[in-house]
Amino acid sequence: MKVAVVHEMLIKMWWAENVVKDILDLYPEADLYTLIYDENKVSKMFPASRIKQVAKLTQFMYKLTKNQRFCLPFMARAVESLDLSEYDLVIASSSWFAHWCITKPETLFVVYYHSPARYLWDWTFEYRRDITYPKIIKKIVNFFLWLLFFSLRKWDYQAWQRHDIALAASKQVAQRISKYYRRWAQVVYPSVYSDIFSIWDKKLKEREYYMIVSALTEFKKVDIAVRAFNNLGYRFIIIWDWYHKAYLESIAASNIEFAWYRHWEESNEYYKNARWAIMPGKDDFWITPLEAMCAWVPVFGLWQWWLTETSISWLSWEFFDDPDWSDFVAKFKVFHNNIENDRYDRIKIRDHALKFRKERFLEELNDIVNKNLAK
Repeated sequence: MKVAVVHEMLIKMWWAENVVKDILDLYPEADLYTLIYDENKVSKMFPASRIKQVAKLTQFMYKLTKNQRFCLPFMARAVESLDLSEYDLVIASSSWFAHWCITKPETLFVVYYHSPARYLWDWTFEYRRDITYPKIIKKIVNFFLWLLFFSLRKWDYQAWQRHDIALAASKQVAQRISKYYRRWAQVVYPSVYSDIFSIWDKKLKEREYYMIVSALTEFKKVDIAVRAFNNLGYRFIIIWDWYHKAYLESIAASNIEFAWYRHWEESNEYYKNARWAIMPGKDDFWITPLEAMCAWVPVFGLWQWWLTETSISWLSWEFFDDPDWSDFVAKFKVFHNNIENDRYDRIKIRDHALKFRKERFLEELNDIVNKNLAK
């Protein structure tokens, strides 16, 4: 059986790329296709020798501009240019356009949705606000983005009809697939690499700081966490980078530190001394809370979206309720006191997170594919 795996962009090693790695572990002989490839950033996980094909047009634009956003107008045609006619099974890992692949009728085409393209649908206004150009240029760019997104939304809606099986990273993603594509999707949670997180002897109350791991964009709402910790005064470490970082640094007090994004192999060092991981906003699926729980760290987050899917209140998570964060500080002070009083059982926290380990993901994906190949 010939297998192809398609992922939009291999230019970073984030959690969607972990899913690609897991799929390739399940199908080690599979050919890997992508629209953009940056060997300097991902060679540790995806060496150039592992790539079957990179779409020429989008790769050229990425090398020219050093920014994947400038590749958007070309990605639709680029993914359709991939010749997948020789494969019996095609698996697309899709956050943007990978589900637009063209396959033969006899090919089983499976799409694993990390999310329908958020900048095209429910986050389109936030995405455009997040552009960091001067005001006049930003208005011009936003006008052309409005025209581009209008066209891409129609193309995106039509493209969902091409695949045979839709898998969703969470119930929230499945709901959004139903909303925008009018299609049912089976939920298969991504895996957490539990084995890299070791047992720490320190009690939670003996640890040194709170932390958040998040892309620093406007719609992640990290700015509200920064303002809250400005007042709380506790040591707070923010791990990651992106376009909103300079603004966040400008409003942060001296108790708040910024660290460069660390891949999962290195993030364990930060979890060692973390009391609590903070999840400030809505998202489709966020592997960080599960990583934190694997490292014996409880999580504090908003009682909305997928965050409620992997939680057991008073065991591994605590929540605030208001999406505008009006209750954040008051609730956080209560949970901080719970740590001081040894309220949380680190063993139970980790045991809960182990339900999402890699073996479970591989088993579920393999079962789904085999059942459909047998039809």
